[in-house]
Amino acid sequence: MSVEENKATVRAVEEAWDSQDLDALDQYFAGDFDNSQSGMPGLPGGLAGAKMAHQGVMQAFPDRKVEISDIVGEGDEVFVRTRVTGTNQGGFLGTPANGNPFDIAAVETYRFRDGKIVQHWGMNDGMTLMMQLQATSS
Repeated sequence: MSVEENKATVRAVEEAWDSQDLDALDQYFAGDFDNSQSGMPGLPGGLAGAKMAHQGVMQAFPDRKVEISDIVGEGDEVFVRTRVTGTNQGGFLGTPANGNPFDIAAVETYRFRDGKIVQHWGMNDGMTLMMQLQATSS
């Protein structure tokens, strides 16, 4: 697959997460997908664990949206910089639902093999998130 095709796949994946179409994700990920670098403790690895983590996030932030700011591809990797927004409507990591909005930056790297995503690394601005939710003092 070309870099442009891989970038199109990442856009489709981000759209599926954003629209809650979790079944659509299966077509984009390899069976041996590894997200151990960004998985959630206590959840299984792979796509199944990623879907479970996403469902938990959506319970806390049902209006969560992701906007792709930049997408760059080279070789078998695609890098994405995003803006993530939402409102704490369900409580998150011990912080009760309080109606506080958040607006944070995140970055992700996807690695491809034979047109499927085989690895994912992700990082978001968790400190800003917790401050905006008033889970910690500034």
